[in-house]
Amino acid sequence: MKKLILLASTLFLGGIQMIAQSSLAVTDINNGMASVADNSIISYTTATSDHITTEIDAKNITASTKYYKLRRFDDILNPGASAYFCVGGANCYAPTTYTSPITMTLTPNQTLSSQNLALLLDLEEGVTPGYSSIRYQLFNINDANDVFTFTLKYNETASSVKEAASIFSSVSSVYPNPAVSKAHINMISSESIDNVTLSITNSLGSIVSIKSIDLSAGKNTVAIDSENLSSGIYFATISSNKTKIVKKFTVNK
Repeated sequence: MKKLILLASTLFLGGIQMIAQSSLAVTDINNGMASVADNSIISYTTATSDHITTEIDAKNITASTKYYKLRRFDDILNPGASAYFCVGGANCYAPTTYTSPITMTLTPNQTLSSQNLALLLDLEEGVTPGYSSIRYQLFNINDANDVFTFTLKYNETASSVKEAASIFSSVSSVYPNPAVSKAHINMISSESIDNVTLSITNSLGSIVSIKSIDLSAGKNTVAIDSENLSSGIYFATISSNKTKIVKKFTVNK
């Protein structure tokens, strides 16, 4: 009888875990405020000594006030690279800080950005680019089940991209690079996808171009309009569902 009661309790608790979900709506500021799904993966490609920043906002979508901290996990860190984060521009922490000292208070429908507390997640690449996988969690300090998790991956292999996205089996670098009037990215999609977002961000993190594209099943050539861009470093971001792929390129005129 005790075993049956224990089993029932285990199943009940397991059911609670299954229905538990985050109280947050999370968005990627650098990608036109695109929605970030819980447990999603955002992918980047880095070059030597790159400094890549991801700016994240979060909104409390419940009717009660919540209290959050940010936690970082360096699951895989390329030797020579360093990862760190800021909670707003005034609260930046060294790579040795893994949990934010500051607690972020969100009243109903309040965002981090409205308090100048948007998350700035940084990776400084080493002299030799390599694979890094950095996991972040926004967690409610009063509720262990209220956790939002996402991972930033840098320099994944083609097979890793396929595994993460389940859509794109291959994504080329931007070519020609440097670009002048027009550049392209080749990608292979396992299915037709409408309304994929293509955004171009400059080295300061500002979006200079954004448009919606449709992809066919199979090989696609995505055009990047660079004729109106001044010389400099840019990032082309292709976003669909739970995956974001970022390709760095240079415009030289």
